[in-house]
Amino acid sequence: MKTLTLADGIPATQKRPWKSRLPKRLLKILMVVTLALTALLLVSHLAWNRSGSNQWELAMDEDGIKVWTLKAPGSNLVKVKGQTRIKSQLAGMVKLLEDLDSCVDAECYDAKVLQTIETPPGRYAAYVRFKYDIPGFPTQDFVLLQEHVQDPRDKRLEINLLAAPSRIPADECCARVTHLHNSWTLKPLDNGVLDVEFMQDTDMVGMPYFLVNFALRAGTFEVLKQLQSLMDMEKYRTAKAAGIHEWSSN
Repeated sequence: MKTLTLADGIPATQKRPWKSRLPKRLLKILMVVTLALTALLLVSHLAWNRSGSNQWELAMDEDGIKVWTLKAPGSNLVKVKGQTRIKSQLAGMVKLLEDLDSCVDAECYDAKVLQTIETPPGRYAAYVRFKYDIPGFPTQDFVLLQEHVQDPRDKRLEINLLAAPSRIPADECCARVTHLHNSWTLKPLDNGVLDVEFMQDTDMVGMPYFLVNFALRAGTFEVLKQLQSLMDMEKYRTAKAAGIHEWSSN
């Protein structure tokens, strides 16, 4: 049998083994890398899930705004709480947070009141719905029970938002949010100052939890940062809110 020379190229006995071994080597490398990454992700997930002090921990303190996070063992999501002070009357904040015409400033849309609930004086409750777009993820469809109660002594206003996903049938256009319990605490101080606390306990549909956690923390800061400029707008600065009593030091 004739052996091929260098002039003829690589000997035939070496060609076929090289071609057959290369794909197998690459496949083994890819399998090893994939298994290693999967194991790393699993370990990281388990470590994160089991971590947490179940206590509020300061995450940001900038521009007069403080943001805390709370991670409970066994939960992948964090709760986020932010606090700041602004110059505003209660009515302006109530218009922003409860008047669905203000959705244009909150970047939500298709907002409507589904049902207003009869309540005693000093309280308000209604089922509402609106949508919110998150680039790269499904449109979030919020159906919420929105309620507030005002303390007759110090005029503090507590606003709660709770997910009510089964209140109306789901819409194929969007992803119905099933986990949400957010709250606002508005405490009037002297000289027209409001102490504002905003807490979020929310899960976004179709988003991995690490992105939700990041969005909640960064979003809480940005919302509080924009409050003063919103309250300086005439429609909020001169707003009136039925049943809301403003604070007076007298």
